[in-house]
Amino acid sequence: MRAAVYYHSDFAEKGYITLRHRVKPGFDGLQDLIKAGHLEVLEPVINAESRELLANSHTADLIKRVKAAGMHEVALLSASGVIQAAEKLHNGSLDFAFCFVGTAGHHAGKNYCWGFCYYNDVAMAVKKLKALSTNRIMIIDVDPHSGDGTRDFVARDANIIHINFFEDEDYPYEELNYNNYGILLNNCDDKKFLTALDEMLVRDWDFEFLIMIFGHDSHSLDYGDFNLTFNAYQELARKIRVFARGRPVLWVLSGGSNPQVAATAIPTIIKESLGL
Repeated sequence: MRAAVYYHSDFAEKGYITLRHRVKPGFDGLQDLIKAGHLEVLEPVINAESRELLANSHTADLIKRVKAAGMHEVALLSASGVIQAAEKLHNGSLDFAFCFVGTAGHHAGKNYCWGFCYYNDVAMAVKKLKALSTNRIMIIDVDPHSGDGTRDFVARDANIIHINFFEDEDYPYEELNYNNYGILLNNCDDKKFLTALDEMLVRDWDFEFLIMIFGHDSHSLDYGDFNLTFNAYQELARKIRVFARGRPVLWVLSGGSNPQVAATAIPTIIKESLGL
């Protein structure tokens, strides 16, 4: 399996304060995989394409506000990695990719952002994939906070399946009868989460490309409202590997702040995804 992790030191040095301290410990936990040749390290770059995708995704007013907050460069660098990983997966250069970020994305809508998110990395990657004629895309968001920003972008596209596991408030659009699914999991432990995941994965979904939004704030030792363990992450990654059946899978880091959790959670996800 051709696998890569997208990483830039700016994520740990210039990322949002709540998120950045977990980045280097998570990356350091991958060194054995990297040295053994199981995982390539690729560095994202901001280029004309990522700037164009940004301008075509978010309003000029939002971009102006993000620049004023001092988060423009690291947020766009984060999104650039997700865009570039999606393209390599599309063209067959990679089978699997995991993207570190300095800011998250799933609470960033077309003209708003909150919750450590500034630009919607996944929405921009979806635009790129669609430009490459990959239209049937599934997004599974397992960050415990509802991905309202992503839904703001994809809810009205019948070719995009958006499955959102969450503990907090869900967001509308189900009434459109498109492929939007919100799964409320109050008092969520490993069993409840994995059971709910199985109920969704057992369906016969039609997709070409799978994007996983993963926040380790779902861990019992992190700040989210799920109470998961590392065993749940291993099972999650195993189930997704089997479910994908060889189709490209892109994992995008979302919430989480605990360095010790990141140092185990991220390698656990990647090792199991690679079948190691």
